[in-house]
Formats: sequence, structure tokens, C-alpha cells
Amino acid sequence: MPCERVSAVVSRIRRWGAPLVVALLAIAFLVSLLFLPYAGSRAQRLGEPAVTVDVTGRMWAWELSRTTLPRGQVVEFRVTALEVNHGFGIDAPDGRIVTQVQAMPGYTNRLLFRFDQPGVYTIRCLEFCATGHHLMQAQFTVQ
Repeated sequence: MPCERVSAVVSRIRRWGAPLVVALLAIAFLVSLLFLPYAGSRAQRLGEPAVTVDVTGRMWAWELSRTTLPRGQVVEFRVTALEVNHGFGIDAPDGRIVTQVQAMPGYTNRLLFRFDQPGVYTIRCLEFCATGHHLMQAQFTVQ
């Protein structure tokens, strides 16, 4: 009967097709890990940081351990938050965003970046963090 043949084909597809799809997805996932922007992979590309800046986000301000940074050297920002999540975004002197990372309570994100253009950079919160969100800005100078 045709119905029995179709049933046998469907059974084979279920038996071999589903595990094959799962295996292919697992391989694709593992390969994609090589391309994520982890601090370690960025350090391999940029080099080890010459300067470290500790950054703490709090309602509604950024606290930086340094406000003057060298031009052309790799800077490591160690970014955390005190009470809620904040989006740590750095705008170049011309207003375009150059890099960003999450600031989270109880966790420190590492952000490596090399500033090739001198000037005054602005830090803004990129994640709505309550009523004073629009006030959450800071600046640093690259010389």
C-alpha cells in the first residue's frame, strides 16, 4: 500500500533527519563562537592594553578613574554598575558612536579600544535606566 511506504519514509526522516539537523546546528553554533567579540579575541587583534580605566555607572552618572587618555594606545575600560543596568556608549568628537558595552551590577565587562583621533569623547547611557537617564553623561579627553 502507498500509505505504508509513506509511513516508512517519514519514519526514516524522523530517525535520521532530526539528529542530523541538531548536529549541524551544534557545529554551526560552536564555529560561531570563534567570531564573538570577547575581550580576549579583541586583545589578540589590538594588543594588550597600555591604560586601564575603571568605570562605574550609577544613578545618573558615570565615575571614571581617568579622564585623560593617550592617543594611539589600547585602552581597557572595566565597566560595572551599582544598582541597575546601563549602556556604556562612547561617542567620538564628531558625535558618532565608536564603541559600547553593558554596565551590569555585580559584573565587570572589559572593553578594549584604541583611540586614533584626539579630542573630547562623550560617554552616554544607551539603556533607559529611569527618570534621570538623559542626564547620564561624562567626558574624557584623548591627547
